[in-house]
Amino acid sequence: MDNIKEEILNALKEGNLSFDILKEYLGIENDDELNNALNDLIEEKRIKYLAGQELYKLLKFQGLDLALLLDFFKERLYLSYFDIKKHFKAKKAEIDSAISILSKEGKIKNIKEYNVYSYLIEGTIDLHEKFGFVSVEGYDDDFFIPGDFVSNAYNKDKVLIAPVERTSKKIVAYVVNVIERSTTKAFGVLKEKGNKYKKYYIRPIQNSFQQDIDLVGDVNESDLGKICQVSIEYNGFKIRGRIINVIGYKDDPGLDISVIALKYGFPVNFSEETLLELDSIPDEVKASDKEGRIDYTSKKIITIDGDGSKDFDDAVSLEIMDNGNYKLGVYIADVSHYVKEGSPLDKDALSRGTSCYLADRVIPMIPRKLSNGICSLNPDVERLVLAIIMEINPKGKVLNYDINEGVIKSAHRMTYNNVNKILNNDEEITNQYLDIKDMLFNMNKLSKIIRDIRYRRGGLEFDDTEFEFELNDKGEPISIIRRERFDAEKLIEDFMLLANEMIAYHMNLMKLPIVYRVHEEPDQEKLQQTLEVIRGFDVKIRNIKGDIHPKEIQEILHDSKDNPNSAVINNLMLRSMMKAKYFEECLGHYGLALKYYCHFTSPIRRYPDLMTHRMIKKLLLHPSEHIGHDIKKYNALIPEVAFKNSKSERNCIDCEREVDDMLYAWYMEKHIGEVREGVIVGMTSYGMFVELSNGAEGLISYSSMDGYYEYNEDTYQASNGKKTFKLGQKVEIVITNSDKEKHQIDFMLKSDYEKGGLKPNENYMSK
Repeated sequence: MDNIKEEILNALKEGNLSFDILKEYLGIENDDELNNALNDLIEEKRIKYLAGQELYKLLKFQGLDLALLLDFFKERLYLSYFDIKKHFKAKKAEIDSAISILSKEGKIKNIKEYNVYSYLIEGTIDLHEKFGFVSVEGYDDDFFIPGDFVSNAYNKDKVLIAPVERTSKKIVAYVVNVIERSTTKAFGVLKEKGNKYKKYYIRPIQNSFQQDIDLVGDVNESDLGKICQVSIEYNGFKIRGRIINVIGYKDDPGLDISVIALKYGFPVNFSEETLLELDSIPDEVKASDKEGRIDYTSKKIITIDGDGSKDFDDAVSLEIMDNGNYKLGVYIADVSHYVKEGSPLDKDALSRGTSCYLADRVIPMIPRKLSNGICSLNPDVERLVLAIIMEINPKGKVLNYDINEGVIKSAHRMTYNNVNKILNNDEEITNQYLDIKDMLFNMNKLSKIIRDIRYRRGGLEFDDTEFEFELNDKGEPISIIRRERFDAEKLIEDFMLLANEMIAYHMNLMKLPIVYRVHEEPDQEKLQQTLEVIRGFDVKIRNIKGDIHPKEIQEILHDSKDNPNSAVINNLMLRSMMKAKYFEECLGHYGLALKYYCHFTSPIRRYPDLMTHRMIKKLLLHPSEHIGHDIKKYNALIPEVAFKNSKSERNCIDCEREVDDMLYAWYMEKHIGEVREGVIVGMTSYGMFVELSNGAEGLISYSSMDGYYEYNEDTYQASNGKKTFKLGQKVEIVITNSDKEKHQIDFMLKSDYEKGGLKPNENYMSK
């Protein structure tokens, strides 16, 4: 249509023309097509129909440049008619025509209540009880949506918004329409209403969707009170639901975590086709599978993992060569040998993208027959691997390396705890593993050399404290354990990082496609703003001109280790970084200060690693005469796989975080009324988030505080004129509420709690 309109305009530059002449001149056979284009141009006031002469005439005011006008809208977000006239010094007809075109193209909208034309923007809405915020990619600040302007949008929907005015704090906008629904399935308790004519509905139990859902279709009365999964149908402001899965009663053990996993789209079961395919996969390595592979079964190869791990996809070995160099072997489970490209197993693995670790369970990317069985590098059994063997000198430089297919037999299933005990000279544990004692000490020595190189290069190490829950047989959290990282954990991390780097380097050197793991440079303006806030914590930061190198961030993190606000500083720096993602191009890894990086070492639990293995085998180790075709195929395939897996990874992180939030709220229910000391780790326009020593995070609403508090988003401070609270500040709080269903914990400042005539639990204070 747009092409036809442009052709009509060009034709009319020669003079006034009739319909028939235009039709013949442009070679258009369809009358309706030409009519529609002419009517559009008339409506846009770009041409005029001379009825007496039956001719079309080009109007002469083509001076208002649409691209410049659109740029003006992008800059200002909304404009009055007068703004446009004044800025462009344009005639009314020109303005009317331009506005008509941009409105028709869906780029602007006339908001009559505000007497402005708004630039339409897509974003994601985050709804609160009486208002919302819309985050838009490319904009630092969220747009404020008053309650009356929310329209029929629900939490996390993708929406089209129209900005209408600026306040002192935010740009106000209203929702024009919903582009994409975030919630198509919901979970809730089946309830009934009415006496004579009973109706059934679902009362949601998830934070992200709180609207009751009237049901259509068959409902079994015996399911009343059970948690159900429903598909949602939207019709204007009305929503309806249809039960698709009856899950169980909310007190059933483990049900809470199952509901969250299902909500994020992590299915418990694999497809029937995948289960059928499993029958053809052996439980032991067949002799024919070992042909052409290097036999490493006589080597002292070990796995090192957590105590509770059941799938082992990486193993290591180390020898000291005659020339004094290290010979490091990294052996990764050859999952691609069993998960064939395009098979049902492969399709299920791609749709999941990653294994998701949720408190007491794992939702695996591939079935347990593979993840815990034939693919897992269990001790004393033969397993197929992809190996990279590296010769490294005492200064940590990789001199040579070889990438190959092999067969191993792990000598020991080592745990981080036991390796750390050996490295700390625990006699009892050391005596059990005398055959690998020297190798472990040499591994630790090499690990520190590799880590020192990475540190000197500028690799970042954020001190991100992690916690894990211990659950009882009812699925209830009974304790929270701080997860520590010692030499054994760092050792494995160092070796895996090096293997990933060398694989990416080699594939790039050979100009072969691969799924890269990239971490782009942070937004420099945002990073400078973060540094300004950190300076407020008495951290000396020199003025940095130009782009900030990872080495400079590393120095800040190092210098603030003993700062009482080190955890907050770490968090602020982490938030200022870009998110790592999978990508088809080698853009480097800013956080690790690496030019080449990919994921190769975890094919049991990450699909990009599995795909990398396939490309290594198909393009590098066993190239066919059709390698050019194969390279083109993978080059075309990688962008979609990279995008899907970046999304799957973020989805899994969000799922794990929500499970943790639920377990924290459940755990803290037993501690309501207790006094604790915490640190302010986050500040918003509506309250402060305080973190306790066990990792639990709760909200102190400004409405619960004495006086009227205003939040300054530039300084991360809230003040009522007399008192000021800021990030990193220690505060005494009382736990006032903890809601397992909403995954929320509420705190009050101890001083405000006592002013209200309430006394906190004194028993806790005496502990």
